[in-house]
Amino acid sequence: MRRIVLISFCSLFSIISYAQSEDFHNVYEACKLAQSSMSFGEGSQNEIEEAASLLTSLRWAPLILQEVDVKHEASIKDHLVFSPEFLSDVAKERSVYKRAKKYAEEQVSAQRGGDVKLCTKCIKGERKVVYAMRHRGGSFNVATVAEVNGLINLSVIVKDANGNESRPYKISSEEFKGANYRKLENIPVPKGNSKVYISIDNKSQEDKSVAIIVE
Repeated sequence: MRRIVLISFCSLFSIISYAQSEDFHNVYEACKLAQSSMSFGEGSQNEIEEAASLLTSLRWAPLILQEVDVKHEASIKDHLVFSPEFLSDVAKERSVYKRAKKYAEEQVSAQRGGDVKLCTKCIKGERKVVYAMRHRGGSFNVATVAEVNGLINLSVIVKDANGNESRPYKISSEEFKGANYRKLENIPVPKGNSKVYISIDNKSQEDKSVAIIVE
């Protein structure tokens, strides 16, 4: 009987754990779809509308990051904003790129709920930025998706309440040239007043906007 209860509990825990990360996975996939839908600067209207619809249906909240080293942030004007409102409007008219800053600001003020957080930043070509956020402890997931033709690297360092820093968490594959998107999962964060530092390196020669997704 005890074994049956234990198996049932483990199964339930697995379902709950999956449910907690399902929104993260889906938001990540929606941002990847938004990226691919804009291929070659033209994009498929159907794919753009699908990405907008998917982002609208998912549970996520605006991500507010602490600025650590953002001197290489670029203007988001004329760049892709990873929000359903921007995608819906860009499917109708491309002139919305000129108003990208407005969409990015409205994304910050939106209230959608959920444990997944999302924002869009723009980084100068061949430059890096560093952001930070506080974390109560546990498991941390983060992903980044560059706009079309963007190449990026992502790394994370965790600092505990005593100031002890973890090793850098990163993906070493194609590190020299970067990749269109990166995802780091299940990064352990000590309980207490820990801080997570997120570094994004734009390996492209041109300025690129990047979706940042955390859970």
